[in-house]
Amino acid sequence: MRPPGESAGQPGVLAGETLVTALYPAPTRLPSSTHMKTATTSAVLPCTPETFWAAFLDESYLNALYLEGLEYRAFAVIEIGETSRKLRIVPKMKLPAPVAKLIGDSFAFEDHGTLDRARGEWTWRMVQPANLDPKSKPRKDVVAMHGTVCIEATGDGHCRRTDEFSIEAKIFGLGSLIESSIEKELLSARAKEYAFLARWLKS
Repeated sequence: MRPPGESAGQPGVLAGETLVTALYPAPTRLPSSTHMKTATTSAVLPCTPETFWAAFLDESYLNALYLEGLEYRAFAVIEIGETSRKLRIVPKMKLPAPVAKLIGDSFAFEDHGTLDRARGEWTWRMVQPANLDPKSKPRKDVVAMHGTVCIEATGDGHCRRTDEFSIEAKIFGLGSLIESSIEKELLSARAKEYAFLARWLKS
């Protein structure tokens, strides 16, 4: 399947909540006071948990999402199975000049995750690429990310997706700026992903 070229129409409503479509607004962020930057996003999706996980672990969907929906610089599926996947990602980000200079256009990482089907929870972490160019940034000691994706049925063929993620930057004087910048990019990517899934399911 491939998503249609045009964005979806006005979102529907389920139990007073706005359903996710191409016009879905930026997800809600709940700040935390821990030593690393953490955030939580949540959205009601127009599919069952089973349909969500089927797409989440489908290579054709992932390629369309990252290359067409998110327009990332590069993307590849390293491994994928019924309850796990490993992805290589080169994101396209809008960063403040000091952060962009530090990270550079070569910023790349691997996303390794596993699914606990009984709990409906996906756990992922950022991993430094095994074949990373020595000149690429960031180094292993610069940025660390990990998080979870929880899916719960809400009835009427819909489900709620809740993302929790943490970002830690280990650069003195720039850590907070790096964390805030990457957090903003992740929140934006999640909003686009929610909308892309809605369009994909309609195609």
